Amino acid sequence: MEENKSFQKIEIRVDTNKLNAFVILHSQDVSEEEIYAALKSVGIKFGILKENMSKLMRNPVIEEPVLIAQGIPPVEGKDAFIEYTLKGETKEKRPVMMENGSVDYREIKSYNLVSAGDVLAIKHPATKGKNGTDVFGNEIVAKDGKDVKFFNGKNTKLSPDGTHLMATKSGIPKMGNGIVEVSEVLEIKGDVDYSTGNIDFPGDVYIKGGVKPTFVVKAKGDVRIDGIVEAATIQSEMSVECHGVKGRNKGIISAKKDVRVMFLENATVECRGSLYVRDSIVNSVVRAGNFVEVVEGKGEIISSDIVAKTMIISKQIGSWVSAAAHLEVGVNPELRDKISELSAKIYIDKENLEKVMRLIKVLEELKEKKGSLPPDKEETYTKLKKTQYVLYQGLSKMMAEMKELQKESEIESSKGSVVATSKIYPGLEVKIGNVRLIVEKEMGPTKFVNKDGKIIAIPFTP
Repeated sequence: MEENKSFQKIEIRVDTNKLNAFVILHSQDVSEEEIYAALKSVGIKFGILKENMSKLMRNPVIEEPVLIAQGIPPVEGKDAFIEYTLKGETKEKRPVMMENGSVDYREIKSYNLVSAGDVLAIKHPATKGKNGTDVFGNEIVAKDGKDVKFFNGKNTKLSPDGTHLMATKSGIPKMGNGIVEVSEVLEIKGDVDYSTGNIDFPGDVYIKGGVKPTFVVKAKGDVRIDGIVEAATIQSEMSVECHGVKGRNKGIISAKKDVRVMFLENATVECRGSLYVRDSIVNSVVRAGNFVEVVEGKGEIISSDIVAKTMIISKQIGSWVSAAAHLEVGVNPELRDKISELSAKIYIDKENLEKVMRLIKVLEELKEKKGSLPPDKEETYTKLKKTQYVLYQGLSKMMAEMKELQKESEIESSKGSVVATSKIYPGLEVKIGNVRLIVEKEMGPTKFVNKDGKIIAIPFTP
């Protein structure tokens, strides 16, 4: 409703929010001073529209409302809100186009990752309201925007000013009940196959199914697989656990810590920790940085090549119908790889040094014959002498390192043992350090150790 104030020739109306005032002339014989007086008499003193007043004076309008004063409306503050910049699981799965134009359907990307430091959400703060003024000069108080609570979830943190939510770990972003977190566990509900593509995850991976042939699973954390790993590759910077491996001579399990499986069949396992097998190892290759244990279920090792640092223990080793097993202990596979790599570097540097020395000899003979060398050859000679010095220094350092590694290897070689808690079949080859032994007859519970440079068999008692 409007508030009306009537005079003989002038009527003033004000709308209910007091932001607009109107003048209605009942006579053309009205002066500007009379209108101002009418406005003043009702208390209107803000927002008078002088231009409208001038127009009305030039062209009086009778019995029609004319806007004569206008207040400033309040501006309500905006509520705070949170903008989520994270993305959920990718619903659209597309194969990856390779550089040669072919399509690799194993490289389907089915999830999104965030890295530590990535912004997952941004809080836009509430704004303050801006007060207005009505035509009577009174302040109209505006409401401020409402705040919203901003929480951080697991593996996330808020910026010091509380406006940005950032990941503290790499993983998959998730949101529930308005709280964002980063999961370090990638859960695959079924098999790793063409529906998921290869997996490369910066945390733990839990696969409720198996891993189909040719697929690759890489993880910086632990890998747990409820099903069978077929001719696939599993790489973990921590530990691996799976039901079993049917490798078809292509399956590879690699871990920087332990590996735990029910069985290995035609597979390769490389771990810096220990290998725990709950049933059998058949036709497989194993390299363990600690020990290999096969003492549950069948507890058998058949036709396999196994190297471990400290011990290989199994219920039964070999069989009457299978090829012989090759078991080696007292060797740290990682240490052996270092020795092999260093040996290759020493060989290459020795060859390079010989080449440099031959060139130096040629230049020295030329200098002796002619008394001096041309400037370009003199420069070459100087560079060769410097290279010779660098190679000498490098070789000396590597030879000293090789000596220490070999010493460490010799110490470890005498500590290993091979144990069969039940039976050993003929044909087994045992190597402890640099000593080998071929088992020529069936044996019962036996422990093989290196004593005084010879492998001896002693009865094993738990």
